[in-house]
Amino acid sequence: MSSELLWYGSIFGWLFFTGIGIPPIPEEAGILYAAGLHTIHPEVRWPIAWLATGLGIISADLVLYGIGWKLGPKLFEYKWVQRILKEERRRRLEGRFHEHGLKMLILARFLPPLRTGVFLIAGAAHYSTIKFIIADLIYAVVGVGLFFLGGAWLMGLIEQLRDWAGHWAIYLVAAPILAYGLYRYYRYLRTRETKAVSDIPVSIIEGTTGMTPGGTTTTKPAGAPAAMAEAKKLLADQARPI
Repeated sequence: MSSELLWYGSIFGWLFFTGIGIPPIPEEAGILYAAGLHTIHPEVRWPIAWLATGLGIISADLVLYGIGWKLGPKLFEYKWVQRILKEERRRRLEGRFHEHGLKMLILARFLPPLRTGVFLIAGAAHYSTIKFIIADLIYAVVGVGLFFLGGAWLMGLIEQLRDWAGHWAIYLVAAPILAYGLYRYYRYLRTRETKAVSDIPVSIIEGTTGMTPGGTTTTKPAGAPAAMAEAKKLLADQARPI
């Protein structure tokens, strides 16, 4: 039983730390790890492995949400945050989040490039904690279930190939193939996110349309075109001969 607890603990730890970006590995790799443990070690029961996976993911998400809630808009002034969440990308995410709310939180779970940014933004915007947890629970049941069962089937197939080949070296072949597949999946979703919105919406955290937070300036406010047109009209009127 002690060895089983270690396996369950390793599943939780993998999903928790990768969920907060330490190291920056897609959490799908952790779900495949949990499925692989269940396949290779029958004593690792799939319901508990699934539960450990979901708890690790939800715990990591709540940490990110809590950091955003605690620090608010100031969070995005830190250089380490700006390195992982560029301003253009943040504003694009904020625009979608403002329009779709709960739907955005659920969809972000299936799009690795969006996850960290969306959860930080949700906390900074003081989005409903109850709705945030509901979105995470939906993914823990549906999303994790799809990846876990699919991963268990895939690992079972690899096990069959190992029995057929009669050598453990099949894992050395399968590992880079799986890693490359996850990499291509991540790149595809990142490209899709970038092309989805061509313009950068006004920040829903920094201020409303045409306004900026007190004490700050902007080089391109939303009201600039109308103000420029009005100024040109006034200058034209003053230039007319009396």
